[in-house]
Amino acid sequence: MKPALALVLSLVVSQTAPLASPHWARGEVIRVWIDTRPAPEDGARLVERAMRTWTAAAAGRFTLTRAASPDDAPIRVFFISSDTNYGETAPHVDRANRRIVSAEVAINADVPAEPLTARIIIYLTALHELGHALGLAHTDEFADIMYRFRRPDDGERYFGGFRQHLRSADEIGSVSASGLSPADVAALRQLYDR
Repeated sequence: MKPALALVLSLVVSQTAPLASPHWARGEVIRVWIDTRPAPEDGARLVERAMRTWTAAAAGRFTLTRAASPDDAPIRVFFISSDTNYGETAPHVDRANRRIVSAEVAINADVPAEPLTARIIIYLTALHELGHALGLAHTDEFADIMYRFRRPDDGERYFGGFRQHLRSADEIGSVSASGLSPADVAALRQLYDR
């Protein structure tokens, strides 16, 4: 992804999502396709864990499920090579009914870290970017998965803090290490209860 396009996508998500509060229809089964061709080791599995985390947090308000084909999926996840961002999301909104109708999610596959930290970064990036695909905006609270990184060391501090709570890679995305704060869950439910 070119830096200029990444900046535009970032501005689209951060500037339009908070104002319009778009979201998917309540009760919808939202199909997600994951492009596995350039995916890093465990990349698709980590995206699926992020999908399960949001589905559990939604408590019946929607369900994210994996699609076998991009033609069957309104959300498409791609792994990209980027030296500037962890990920980007471009939701497409039907302005007439303020519903998200599709979204492209890009996750940086070039994570320069040892294997456990790389998995943490990919999972948390997928969780954050899928949050945007579901209609959630950035927050200013460091504990939230939807936190907007502002300082150069925010990523290192955020991912390192998550790692401190893990005993093994198998815990990534578990109930005890979901990556969601109570505020993330409350914001999601409030958005889908409208």
